[in-house]
Amino acid sequence: GVLVRASVAEARERRYRQQGRDCYLFNLDDQHVLDATRAGAISKFTNHSCSPSMYSKILNIDGRQRLVFFARHDIEVGQELTYNYRFEREEGEERVPCACGAPNCSGYLN
Repeated sequence: GVLVRASVAEARERRYRQQGRDCYLFNLDDQHVLDATRAGAISKFTNHSCSPSMYSKILNIDGRQRLVFFARHDIEVGQELTYNYRFEREEGEERVPCACGAPNCSGYLN
């Protein structure tokens, strides 16, 4: 993906939505966002779960911030790889339903 400022990511997200495109944005910190919409690893297609098989960490590797996924437990062959998107909570029409199916599902992604 491409590292952009948070303000740039917000503008890109609006543009992607207006174009009817999915977007793959990952907040690295308060000021930086990884935009993997046009380029990035296959991990950008990892689904959300309220009971995920993985967690993500931002690591500094060779002076660059990298998004890295780690298994929460042993993962069986054929088990879906998932992580919790940890979206900010929103209200009303902005709420996005969650369909993860986990017993502890919160009902919403945000």
